[in-house]
Amino acid sequence: MRCERCNGLMVSERICDLQGMNSDLCVDGYRCLLCGNLVDAMILENRQRSIDAVGSLAWTSLCMPRLVAA
Repeated sequence: MRCERCNGLMVSERICDLQGMNSDLCVDGYRCLLCGNLVDAMILENRQRSIDAVGSLAWTSLCMPRLVAA
């Protein structure tokens, strides 16, 4: 797997939130050996939501009237 940012090698890693209040939160993800970019399932899901939201805004913005200052 290659990094989206730098095209470096991504390796599998267990990512743990050690500052969690009541319990440890650990997930499996990938870390780039060159730039340190982290990717896990939640990050990928949020990126897809952002892409979907921008795509829907692009279509609606074509129909919006143009405002002109007088």
